[in-house]
Amino acid sequence: MVAVSPVEDIREMVKKLETQELESQLREGRAGAELYGELLAGYIALTRLPEAKFLWKRIPDATKQENAELGKIWEVGKSIWNRDNPRVFQTLQVEWSTPIAPLMEYTLKSFREETIQLVSKAYSSIRISDLTQYIGLDEQATTQLINDMGWSWNQQTGMVTPVCKRKESLKLESLSVQQQRVADFIAYLEN
Repeated sequence: MVAVSPVEDIREMVKKLETQELESQLREGRAGAELYGELLAGYIALTRLPEAKFLWKRIPDATKQENAELGKIWEVGKSIWNRDNPRVFQTLQVEWSTPIAPLMEYTLKSFREETIQLVSKAYSSIRISDLTQYIGLDEQATTQLINDMGWSWNQQTGMVTPVCKRKESLKLESLSVQQQRVADFIAYLEN
């Protein structure tokens, strides 16, 4: 059996939940809070924030009031939407129910990784205090991460110098080489 990535697992889960939501809407007039919670967390984990926002708007107010976890899940989505990194990590540090916990753990991990990539591309240097806020770790964990990633850190000034890991760029052939290959191919076809 081929191992499926967590993203593919979450996409498949979201598709099933969307179908279940439609079916329950037709049968009962509304879906259950657990279904809404899993679907909302799935959308957020996949960074499909517009879908999460529209789902939040169509969840009945009574369901939102019955299940406080729905509001906590949406707070994570709003924080991501508003690009409030410290708030994202703060809202993710909550005790989640069993079906929601893996989705929020994935959201935490992927958001942190994405933020680290953005910092490495956007900053030539950054204060360690700012970096800890951006990635949602304490200074000790941030220091360990810096060392693991090969970033330099001047402890006296408190400045971190990120190293941007660049993907190997594809070697592009020059335009004249490409034109020659096309001309050779056309000549081959004509003969």
